[in-house]
Amino acid sequence: MGDSVQVSATIQKTLELASRCAGAETSDNYGALGDQVEELEGQAREVFQSRMDFASLLPKLKAGKPLTPADLKTLELLIVGDAESYVKDEPEVEHWKSELQRVLGEIGKLQSDSLDVDGLMRLRALCREARQALADLVFYYDARERATKFQEATRGPVDPEGYRVLTGIVEQMLLSDKM
Repeated sequence: MGDSVQVSATIQKTLELASRCAGAETSDNYGALGDQVEELEGQAREVFQSRMDFASLLPKLKAGKPLTPADLKTLELLIVGDAESYVKDEPEVEHWKSELQRVLGEIGKLQSDSLDVDGLMRLRALCREARQALADLVFYYDARERATKFQEATRGPVDPEGYRVLTGIVEQMLLSDKM
C-alpha cells in the first residue's frame, strides 16, 4: 500500500504548511496552502481511481447488461461518492444560513440610509460576505441534490437511455482530472 504512505506524507506536508500559515498569516502563505490542498485532493482522486474497477463497468453499460449491486455501488462512488461524503460530514450548513441571514439583515439596515461613500463601501463588503455564504450553501445543496438524483435514478431497473447516460458519465469521469 505504497499509495497510502504517499497520501499520508502529503497530508503531513499539508498540515505543516497550515501550521506555518497560522504563524504567518499572509495571502502568499494561504495561497500556497490552497495549492497544497489541491495537490492532496488530486492525489486522493488518483489513489481512489486506482483502487476502483471503473473501466470494467463500461462494457456492461455499453451492452445494457444488468448491473449487480456491487456495480451500482461502484457507480455511486464514482458519480456521487464525493457528494454523499461531503453532505454527510458537513457541519457548517446552519452556520452558513445564519451568517447569510445576519448579512442580509445588515444590508436591510442600509436600505433606509442615504448611502454615502462609507455606506457604499460597507454595502460592498456585506455583499462579498453574502456571496461567500451563498457559494458555500450552493455547493452543499448541489452536492445533496446530485446524490438524491442518483439514488432516485438507480432505484429501479436502468432503461436503455439510462445506460447511455451512465456510459457517457463514466467515460467523461475516467478522462477527467477533476473526478
